[in-house]
Amino acid sequence: MKALRRAAKTATTAVALTATLALISTACGTDPNRASNGGGDGKGVTLKIWDFSAEQVDFHKLVAAEYHKQHPDVTIEWRSITQSEYTKTLPLAFQSNQAPDIFYWSDSGTNNMNQLLEQQWIKPLTPSGTVPENFLKRWPAGSFVDGINQSGGKTYGFPFSENLYWGPGYMFVNKKVFGDAGLDVNNPPKTWTDLKNACAAVKEKTKAQCIASPSKGKELQRIWGGLAPGLRNEQFFDLKTGKFSIDDPAAVKTFEFIQDLNKSGYLAPGTNDKDFSRQQFAANQAAIYFDGTWMPSVWKSQGFADDQYVVAPHPNPDSGATGALSRQPDGNKYWISSKSAQQEKAWDFLNWMTEPDGYFVKEYYKAGFGTLAFADNKKLVTDPALLNIMKIAETPGYRVNLPVPVLKCPDLAKSKAYLDATAKRPSGEYEVMVEALVGNKPLQPLAAQLVKERQDIFEKTLKEEAAKGLKVSKDCYTFPDWNYTSDYSLDKYKK
Repeated sequence: MKALRRAAKTATTAVALTATLALISTACGTDPNRASNGGGDGKGVTLKIWDFSAEQVDFHKLVAAEYHKQHPDVTIEWRSITQSEYTKTLPLAFQSNQAPDIFYWSDSGTNNMNQLLEQQWIKPLTPSGTVPENFLKRWPAGSFVDGINQSGGKTYGFPFSENLYWGPGYMFVNKKVFGDAGLDVNNPPKTWTDLKNACAAVKEKTKAQCIASPSKGKELQRIWGGLAPGLRNEQFFDLKTGKFSIDDPAAVKTFEFIQDLNKSGYLAPGTNDKDFSRQQFAANQAAIYFDGTWMPSVWKSQGFADDQYVVAPHPNPDSGATGALSRQPDGNKYWISSKSAQQEKAWDFLNWMTEPDGYFVKEYYKAGFGTLAFADNKKLVTDPALLNIMKIAETPGYRVNLPVPVLKCPDLAKSKAYLDATAKRPSGEYEVMVEALVGNKPLQPLAAQLVKERQDIFEKTLKEEAAKGLKVSKDCYTFPDWNYTSDYSLDKYKK
């Protein structure tokens, strides 16, 4: 979050801020200067919610209308900003005291809450900090953890997305392009060699690209999440060794395979963003696209029906999988802003939103947006593509529970070591990979430099914190008995 603070300080001028908020106002048809404690007619309360789910705009309008119908004194302004603009706009809004009442933030995984607390961006869910027991019971046992969504006896967040089905690591295959290439869409690539052979056929027999792989900014995460789990997982920190790991052999080997695909002409050319790559796939201009559970709703919003593609597991190295996708308690995504003057009203809305049989849940599943942590997915999911994703994810070893360091060392909830280590270059791993990919350079030297920067800060800060009395060390992040393809069970944590 220090990086966000620096970005906000350097980027903010009166002109830039006015222009940015005016852009949001134009896109959403609302006045960004309207106070959050009053509606347009001077009566009631207006709650502002921000996220970047463009495909859910119409759904959010329905939710806002229904909530206002049930709570006439509350008007919901739900704004969706493009993801690339969101990370710039939100810090500016906080700095200028024009932040929303509720906002979406998930970039920091299990460190989400701690970073947001350090940045002073969030309040507890309720004025007292405690939430009713019937609220907590909407989630499986163990969903609320000190250091992840609770701190100092107060609850700040809640799991929005569940973590078995939801996440990256699925391969979407275009039926038409595969058919034009003489390939069997019902027998998609299972190994890295299969993938290269399929790409060779697509390149030889069609005018389409093989893999629509975005690489602008952090967008390389799409193909990374679809290939890296074959050797370890898609994370950039190795919980077996307690080290940042973009320079380790598994990461380098995965990147070299991506680089080989690029050199062979199997990745769509250009430094593209995800929107462009998704459009390529949906327009039958690419055979394969790697991404996550949310894609069926995205394809639907683009008019690309579920009978035009299949969802498949990610391909593994020819020698077999030695890793798996990660499963972590990191689904905490909606937060009440520290700037909100309407904490109680914001809580009322979030409490209503997460009712397992409520309006939000029913409409969310009706639209096929994905899987929620507080609802019965087996009962509510009907989208064929999403059902297939669930079937894939339920395969033993496809997605496994990672160790959770804060459960081993509770004082990590107060530690800034990991936060400080990643603050200087929060997207550093993707930056060095894109540099190596675009410049056709070896990854290892660039990665090793980044890892050294991160590890030096990480270990130094842990030692400083331990000297001040915190029970923290590198050992808190080290789980040598963990197997990358197996769940790290709760009974392994020392009590």
